Amino acid sequence: MQLLWREEWLKPLIDYEISSEECNFCKKKFLDFSFVTSCEFCDIGIMHDYCANSHLVGIHYQELIKKTKRYKEKQLHDFQ
Repeated sequence: MQLLWREEWLKPLIDYEISSEECNFCKKKFLDFSFVTSCEFCDIGIMHDYCANSHLVGIHYQELIKKTKRYKEKQLHDFQ
């Protein structure tokens, strides 16, 4: 299983540490090469990356806009 994390400071877990065999959003089982992540705003748990996109836009849209505005003014490093 491939693990994705939206926040760079989070460390990827080993797949047995997830302790979930199905997406907490769509309730479908994870495949061998599913990309999974979790919501940074709530404790919904592990879900497919594409389900996380739907979840974030549908449930946490205002929080996402606030976070985007908060980081908009941050200076990028030279290599970015």
